[in-house]
Amino acid sequence: MELKRLIKDWAPIRFISWLRRCYREEMRRTYIPEQFREYGKDVCIGRSVSINMPQRVILKDRVLIHDGTMINSSGGLYVGENTGIGYNCTIFTVQHHYRNAKAIPFDEIIELKPVIIREFVWIGAGVMIMPGVEIGEGAIIGMGSVVTKNIPPLAIILGNPAEIIGYRSKEHYYECKKEGKFQHTSVGKYTETIPYMVRVRYEKELRELGLIE
Repeated sequence: MELKRLIKDWAPIRFISWLRRCYREEMRRTYIPEQFREYGKDVCIGRSVSINMPQRVILKDRVLIHDGTMINSSGGLYVGENTGIGYNCTIFTVQHHYRNAKAIPFDEIIELKPVIIREFVWIGAGVMIMPGVEIGEGAIIGMGSVVTKNIPPLAIILGNPAEIIGYRSKEHYYECKKEGKFQHTSVGKYTETIPYMVRVRYEKELRELGLIE
């Protein structure tokens, strides 16, 4: 027994055990198209994304799900084309039965409430989406928002609970859509720019950071 304990506590053995656990966890979170109800073209799912029931998930073409996102899809998840889901988001599609339940705080019943995310939606990092929510086409969900109710098309929302703070230009949106000006949310390389008012206000700091000459 003492020899087994010494071997188990030996640093190289601990390191190998840690690698095995990491590998198993990585394999558990590596998805293939056949696992999903529907899996479109050019879909990209980041590392460490957790989806408990991919067979109840529809991902249309060019959907991107960033690292660290957790999805409980037991109640069904539909994501429209060209939609990006940011880092460390949380999406729930089920709810415990607690109103007039047989016990407290809830009973054994799970209520399925699908989440519907339409096409060309941009979801920022750290967003939480509650069960039963529909997010309209072209909406923008600001970083850290908690979405508790349906969001209309082209709305820009922010906060906890999230509220509408503006709308996309309808004319510009539909003109880009008509002309096929689509950007895959998995952008390979960005072109950097600094807004004029930011440049004016923080010129000294931007120079110190080496962002401007």
